[in-house]
Amino acid sequence: MIDESIMGKCGFYCGACPTFIKGNCGGCVKEHNEGDCYTRDCVISKELSFCGECEDFPCETIITKDHCTVLDKMWLIWKKQSEINR
Repeated sequence: MIDESIMGKCGFYCGACPTFIKGNCGGCVKEHNEGDCYTRDCVISKELSFCGECEDFPCETIITKDHCTVLDKMWLIWKKQSEINR
């Protein structure tokens, strides 16, 4: 079972983040409020658990908007263009 309290809405596992490990952050879900993070707000508004559950993933917004996700931009572009991932 995934502990969603330490999973960012973008799908990044906060438990792998040095800031979280050092105890300087409680995780994206606990630390962010509405308006802090585009991806968090979008996922919540669509009533999803994570960005990757969206039928539009990866959308143009997370590929092009700065500070929208910690996911690698080149991977997101590959994911969007790859026939294997559709």
